[in-house]
Amino acid sequence: LGCRADGDPPPSTRCARDGAATRARGSRTVSRADAGRYLCRATNKHGSAVRSVLVTVECEWPRGEQGG
Repeated sequence: LGCRADGDPPPSTRCARDGAATRARGSRTVSRADAGRYLCRATNKHGSAVRSVLVTVECEWPRGEQGG
């Protein structure tokens, strides 16, 4: 999940799930376990701003399995 903010000076940004440690960026497989509330924080010398984002993960059932 990317976090972007504009400001002067440009802010540093961090996004973490439920206040957990920030994960390294990079491509990885997303699973249902990744669903939840994430907090994105932008900070510069003038202060900080926080936004909460609710992430849902939708996926198809693997072949041969049934939902229920």
